Amino acid sequence: MKKIISRILIAALLIVPSAAYADGISVFINGNKLSSDTEPFIENDRTLVPMRAIFEALGANVIWDGETHTVFAVRGNDLISIQTEQKNAFVNSEERELDVPAKIVNDRTFVPLRFISEALGCTVDWDGSSQTVTITETAPEN
Repeated sequence: MKKIISRILIAALLIVPSAAYADGISVFINGNKLSSDTEPFIENDRTLVPMRAIFEALGANVIWDGETHTVFAVRGNDLISIQTEQKNAFVNSEERELDVPAKIVNDRTFVPLRFISEALGCTVDWDGSSQTVTITETAPEN
């Protein structure tokens, strides 16, 4: 019986840190933490973030078409359109394939962070040990 209890305790100690580790992905844009009332999450090794939060933090104007579930974002000369549950998006009329489609979760639209950031000319770095995304923004073209 002592062996069983010891094994359960050891297993519990190993599980607790990984559960705490899984909490919260931090996103920083030019050193500033992205704020949102909804947390980012990982799906198929891709970080998805609330659509409006990431676009506005990157200086884009956002238009949501609720009928087609399509978001349009404009920053400078860049136009991005992305429809939920679709594997393709458009950047300045050029069709691009997404690793993970945008999706609606709890009445919020989430978009793939790396795709959106890079489409707007930013660089993206991921630190898996701290679950931190660092986005470095470039000045938009006018």
